[in-house]
Amino acid sequence: MNRDSRNMEPLVNQATGLLKSLSHSDRLMICCQLRGGEMSVGALEAELGIPQPRLSRELAKLREEGVLEARREARAVYYTLSDKRAHAMVDAICSVMLGKRADPDVRIQKI
Repeated sequence: MNRDSRNMEPLVNQATGLLKSLSHSDRLMICCQLRGGEMSVGALEAELGIPQPRLSRELAKLREEGVLEARREARAVYYTLSDKRAHAMVDAICSVMLGKRADPDVRIQKI
């Protein structure tokens, strides 16, 4: 292992963890929706059609992994992408899958 490989190892491990976070279809759809900005749990549920218990479980996983941040306003909970690297990865995935440069203002609809 050369010097560059040793320096890259921690970054590769971080990238692998982030990719694991995004490798679940519901979690990736959530992140795609949040590219356009903060959304409430209710809005995410309506947009994605993911049942609330499953949506809450995936949101919790993304929050635990540091990909999302949550804030509470009265009874509503709002989520946003908190990790700039995750945001960049989601943008790149959308760009590749859409076959064009991703526009962060365009939310991907569930097919």
